[in-house]
Order: sequence, then C-alpha cells, then structure tokens
Amino acid sequence: MRNLLPRRRYHTARCILKSGDRFLLAIHNNIRLENHGKWGLPGGRVEFGEDPEATARRELAEELDIQLEALRFVGDYEYKERMHKVFGSEFEGDIVSFDQNEILEIGWHSLAQVRRFEDDGKLHTGFEHIAIREYIHLID
Repeated sequence: MRNLLPRRRYHTARCILKSGDRFLLAIHNNIRLENHGKWGLPGGRVEFGEDPEATARRELAEELDIQLEALRFVGDYEYKERMHKVFGSEFEGDIVSFDQNEILEIGWHSLAQVRRFEDDGKLHTGFEHIAIREYIHLID
C-alpha cells in the first residue's frame, strides 16, 4: 500500500521585488470591494498542476512584462484559509508598463511606507510587510 501524502495546494504565488531600498507593490483590479485600493505583492493564482515558482514567473511576465533570473523562496503565508507562496528577487531596471486589466496602480515603497500601509489597513493580505521583512533578513 502506497503512503499518499496530501499535496500542498497553493492559492497564489507572489513575488517581492526589491530595488535599492524600495519594494514594488501593486493595487490589483479586484472585484471584492473590501480589497479596493489595497496594496499587495505582484503575482496571482496558481493554475491546476502548475508549480508555484512557474506561477510567479508567469504572473510577473503577464502583469509587469518582466522576466527574472533568480527567485528566492521567502515563505508560505495563510490568508483567508488558503496558502500563498512568496518568492523574492532583486530587480534592476524599469517597469515601463503593466497590464491595466489586472493592475490599477504600481509603486515602489520603502519598508517604513509598507509598515504605514499595514497600520492603516491598506495591505491586501496583511502578510506583505512581514514577508518583506523576512526577505530582507534572507538577503542580509
């Protein structure tokens, strides 16, 4: 008899993009009113059978028209009883356009600004600030 372990299913894969001392956040076009105007990490839903790292790469290409060399695993986070995998990467260059059907706004923010968003309830999932802090500790 085979020992079948349940496969961990991730709802989304997200990516922390760091440029200097700034981090990219996006306001996604979201149908849920409670998420309007809230900043989150770029990324999106994991498709059936898709590896979360492949999801992060696909979503960054679709949403921001960028490709990244290396992604570093940051952590798994729970939001609304679903698991979300977060990666991080250093980013050099410019984001010249983004998919306006998916994203309403992007911005580069300091860690202090992200903390203020958290304090003001303006983060989409609430784990963005802690994930960014954990990424900083990984790369230091």
